[in-house]
Amino acid sequence: MNEPLTDAPPLTCAVFGGGNGWGKRIAGVLAESSTIVHIVEKQDGADAAAAAIAASDAVFIAIPDEAIDALLHAYRTTLQGKLILDCATNKSGFSESLQQLAAAGNSVCSTHPMAASTGVLLGQNALIMPIGANASGADSLAQAIYGALGMHCRRIDFRHHAELMAVLQMLPHVVQRLLIDALGRGLAELDIGVGELGGLASANYLLAELGLGRVAAQRPEISAGIIATALREPFGQTLLDDLRQNLTHIRQAGQSRAALEQLFSDGTQRLDPTGNWRHAMAASSEAALVRLGNLRSRALTIEAPNRIGMLRDVLIVLADHGIDMTALDSQLLQDAAGRERVNFDIAISNETVPREALGVELARIGAQLSDDV
Repeated sequence: MNEPLTDAPPLTCAVFGGGNGWGKRIAGVLAESSTIVHIVEKQDGADAAAAAIAASDAVFIAIPDEAIDALLHAYRTTLQGKLILDCATNKSGFSESLQQLAAAGNSVCSTHPMAASTGVLLGQNALIMPIGANASGADSLAQAIYGALGMHCRRIDFRHHAELMAVLQMLPHVVQRLLIDALGRGLAELDIGVGELGGLASANYLLAELGLGRVAAQRPEISAGIIATALREPFGQTLLDDLRQNLTHIRQAGQSRAALEQLFSDGTQRLDPTGNWRHAMAASSEAALVRLGNLRSRALTIEAPNRIGMLRDVLIVLADHGIDMTALDSQLLQDAAGRERVNFDIAISNETVPREALGVELARIGAQLSDDV
């Protein structure tokens, strides 16, 4: 086994929902350390669940949020003295129960990984929300787990989670779903397909298209769940009312460029009074546009195992075949077996590429040409 996740004595942890999704990722991290993991699934029954909790130092809950409150109540006595953690997106249905467990002296820390469990997690954010005076043990375990996954741990106040999610999740999904609908209606009138817009569009559209495309590629139930959850809270309703009011103001001021300019200036000033964020975003968005341009002009995508020296080996193969590389971008991925791989997206100036010969040489270093381009 690898080294323990924390400096404390080795733990035993019960992971509810450890067979899939985030539970599986978390159970995997724990198992790779010196932690003994008891995976508990719905079909295991009450006696098996209680035994797993009793035999564990920590309990990590990774089941659907609507089932968590019942679990906390059913095993309230057995949970006493345990480290208690969860990773649900929506906390409203069981937040009071978590706070009661913390008030009773348990070490409680709620978490929210801000990424899909099936994706590459390196550099993604994980929200850490310690609850109560005794949270340090569960807090340390949460940070160790997400740190081992390569995520950035960001501590926030548990009481502000619902409002923060309305801003970070509901607003983007509402705006993107409105854009998807408006584009669909507008392009039908123009007889233009959405896939054609990238070849016609400005830089601002290309940046907006990333968010638009990501939401469009997701199942509609994801947006529906995020928006419905946020609208159960007064703050979410207020944000939606503000959106509707702003659209009304834009329409009312629509014939006056000066009035629109003032409206937009006031909004930007409220958001970023110092201008520091705008300055940073100007540089970041310009860098993103350069990378988008590289991706749009790519001619080769090479898939390879993620190991030290792989990029050097790929570049040697390209040089040996006279490939003139003009831009390079990379993306870290995970295959079906959970192994890390990397895609190198390469723009070149060559008119033609000896794909067969290139493929043979790449295979010798464990890489291959992708057929995606």
